[in-house]
Amino acid sequence: MDVLGDEETAVLARFCELAVPGSTGIGPVSYVERVLAGMPPAEEDAVHAAIGLVATCLDAGADSLARIAHTEAFALLRGLAVEAFYGDYAEPGQPGPTGHEVIGFAPPQAARLRKNWSFLDCAPPAPVSSARESAEVVVVGSGAGGGLIAAELGRRGHDVLLVEAGGLHPAEDRTRFELAARHQLWWPARCTVPRTDDDEPVALLAGRCVGGTTVINTKVAMRAADFDLARFHAETGLRGPGGAPFAPADLDPWYARVEQRLGVRERADWTPSVHTVAAGFTELGTCLEPVRSYTDHTCGRCGSCTTGCPTNAGRDTWNTYLAPALGRGEIRLLTNRTVTQVLLSTSATPRVTGVRYRNPDGSSGEVAAPVVVLAAGSLNTPQILLSTVDYVELDTPSTRLAGATLGLHPARLVYGLFDQPQDCHQVYPITAHCLTHQRSFVVEGTTIQEPVSFAAGMIDPLGRPLWGVDLATVMRDYRYWAGLLVMANDENTGTVELDPGGHPVITKGFSPAERRRLGDALAFTVEVLRAAGATRVVWSGLSTSHVQGTVRMGDDPARSVVDAAGRAHGVDGLYVGDGSVLPASLSVNPSLTIMALAAMIADGLAGDLA
Repeated sequence: MDVLGDEETAVLARFCELAVPGSTGIGPVSYVERVLAGMPPAEEDAVHAAIGLVATCLDAGADSLARIAHTEAFALLRGLAVEAFYGDYAEPGQPGPTGHEVIGFAPPQAARLRKNWSFLDCAPPAPVSSARESAEVVVVGSGAGGGLIAAELGRRGHDVLLVEAGGLHPAEDRTRFELAARHQLWWPARCTVPRTDDDEPVALLAGRCVGGTTVINTKVAMRAADFDLARFHAETGLRGPGGAPFAPADLDPWYARVEQRLGVRERADWTPSVHTVAAGFTELGTCLEPVRSYTDHTCGRCGSCTTGCPTNAGRDTWNTYLAPALGRGEIRLLTNRTVTQVLLSTSATPRVTGVRYRNPDGSSGEVAAPVVVLAAGSLNTPQILLSTVDYVELDTPSTRLAGATLGLHPARLVYGLFDQPQDCHQVYPITAHCLTHQRSFVVEGTTIQEPVSFAAGMIDPLGRPLWGVDLATVMRDYRYWAGLLVMANDENTGTVELDPGGHPVITKGFSPAERRRLGDALAFTVEVLRAAGATRVVWSGLSTSHVQGTVRMGDDPARSVVDAAGRAHGVDGLYVGDGSVLPASLSVNPSLTIMALAAMIADGLAGDLA
């Protein structure tokens, strides 16, 4: 492959061993070269520049690496080294041991898989033309919103074409191989740009496959609190069908419909690690309660949720809504197509005429349709609108709001080290939660990330990535950590914009209230783990998969982008049906609320079509 020179290879090998001790034994440079071969030129240039910076530091002595540990260059190379080692594969002829062997990560479904890095070499699938490049309705995105809407409209006899940026990977194709799952099921890594030096970046996680994020989330099914829903009218003037401010009763029937279809149930089947940390909550005068989730009773608590449930026990939109609809011929599906623009006619009243998409080979295609439902996620839906020149040029108060009110529900994983193995990698990750402080933050557990994500996310008390001996020490005790996920409420102060080249820029600055909640959330969770008997506590940087509110729903066009039925203000035939429409960021996992709103939007759209 030879994408690195001899000097670069030597520098990178030395860096990998210093940043991620033990990695030399598996041949990490080979992995990095595989990844580099598939990178866009700008990203590859960044790796070469990072290696050059590291070379300068190493010439001054290995201790000098600490001086650049806060830089993007260091984080980039550290991330690649972590993937190589804790991805659990050794190049032929290398002595090992692998990262999984070092930390004792051996769940049955991972241990029986022969791993390699060949998934990096897979060519993108060739575009296959649809039987008809037209439809009555085009739905963009197959996650919590789009998957449900497409299936519901198809069930009612409408000609629906569902366009998905990712591929179709049913349960039988899923293995607990973290790097392959991230490559096949997840959107490539995205992160917020901090507005000030005091703002911590937030890693943005989402699914890119048929079923979207519902395939790789933990299936927690919580209804929004009354105080969450009260913010809807306050933020966007949203009203219910009777004209009164939107209230819980307006969403209750849609929650009930979705819960019945998904088989939502209480998860009181706690594993020992939950009882371990529960003692800490009790000590502090609070408690843990069972969560509700959309998982079957066949769930084996294997811990594979974030790499895709291999048994269909997790009820995602693929196996619950889309597979039956496709089996009955009620909808059509185009995979591996990334919609880039909505096509509009602006000769009179602006109206939708279809969508334009990008094929895996870079070519483009179009689908003609009088109705388009954008459900590509709260990051991608506003990007599509902002890339649609005709939409932007409408320049109304409503169109100018697209992407302007990003809510994140930022989360941090906090881990306590216990004397006995907790084996949180072999549990249903979220069976319990603490709602005592719900107006500020919610705590869920017990859990632990897969090895690569766990190692990559660890930071020190100063917010710098953990590396070297400190990282190796934490990873060595992988089976002894019990993790809690703590999510702080936020105020929709992020933005999604496009730079002059049309590339997305996602920014987030934290308000004083948000900073206070994040600080209180971390302090409380650390105290809980200490009270439970943890001998050491560590934590990750901020991340979220609860991205919301960039195309808000409301009755006031000056404060919202779509109306209460998901219809775009001022554009005929354009609807939005994903987490983008949430008028205010929720205090709980939003997936059930997104589905309930999608069911409401689908019902209204079916009426419009009729």
